[in-house]
Amino acid sequence: MAKKPANLIYGVDDKPGWPASFLLGLQHTCVQSISFILPVVIIGVMGGTAEQARNLICMAMIASGVATILQGLNRGPVGSGYLCPLVNGPAFLSASLLAVKTGGLSLVFGMTAVGAVFEALFSRVITRMRAFFPSEVTGTVVTMVGIEIIAIAVPRFCGVDSTHAQASARAILVATITFLCMAGFTVWGRGALRLYAVLLGLLFGYIAAFLLGVLTREHALEIWRTPWFTSPRFAEYGMTFSAALLVPFVVATLSSALKTMGDLTTCQKINDAEWRRPDMKVISRGVLACAIGNLVSGALGALGQSVSSSNIGLSIGNGATSRRIAYTNGIILILLAFVPKLASFFVIMPTPIMGASLIFAVSFMI
Repeated sequence: MAKKPANLIYGVDDKPGWPASFLLGLQHTCVQSISFILPVVIIGVMGGTAEQARNLICMAMIASGVATILQGLNRGPVGSGYLCPLVNGPAFLSASLLAVKTGGLSLVFGMTAVGAVFEALFSRVITRMRAFFPSEVTGTVVTMVGIEIIAIAVPRFCGVDSTHAQASARAILVATITFLCMAGFTVWGRGALRLYAVLLGLLFGYIAAFLLGVLTREHALEIWRTPWFTSPRFAEYGMTFSAALLVPFVVATLSSALKTMGDLTTCQKINDAEWRRPDMKVISRGVLACAIGNLVSGALGALGQSVSSSNIGLSIGNGATSRRIAYTNGIILILLAFVPKLASFFVIMPTPIMGASLIFAVSFMI
């Protein structure tokens, strides 16, 4: 039995009440929403419509929700048993862009499913690879995972995105307010203030964005015009395959699997005060959960899934790593796919708030 570290309010085996679990799961959803930019990028490259982008985001929510729940399972052959949310992984972006240019979305989904098969096979041999992953190696992987996110976070902190090519003073001010609120509640807050530091930071960030004009009346109207309920279109494009794209997707899948190994090592370390080395059996089950998540992604019509390092950083920051939060987080994501009006609050999240949230989370990883 792992010894719970003193800095955790809710350890992996603890069971916070369902209201607290819901709010903590909602915080993780806020951080995961940053990854929804990747479906928009894919649709933009193929010259698709906003409706196609929204449906691809809905499929991403469902696939991420299912994969996150699977990852939280601690009995049976699938699941690491840790709060380790999944998102559309940047590791799959280059291969997916190549596929969508070559054969459209059906090829993206088909090759994502093929990659999942290789990931599942890789998970079966991980237990024999402990000698290749001492603490020095896994520590380096975790650090590099955090550093990788900086290149995404810093431009967004300054308000730079696909529609804004230059930094904005107003955007930087909004990001600074958001970040300081998150950090302040985490460092000096106690109890609920620390647990919900990200939600509180987002609340103050949204208020600042509205007052400073970063969040406009048009954004509010976009939420107003969005329907409450809808039925996403599952497997709309089917799946096709190409031997020529096998290598790019296998490389992307293995890169994602290695990242998962580093992230799950972090989960083990932050949940055990006496941690010494990775438990490769747990990591093997965790990688298999990711593989099944990617198989679900291909079948439903979503992009490849990877473990989110930013969400692990969040769980370190607020001291809540209970696997029950993984279940509520997964359920929230799945429900949001059918309630677009609520999902719109994440879709319109201002770029500087995204950047501030990422920098806050990645600080704990590095």
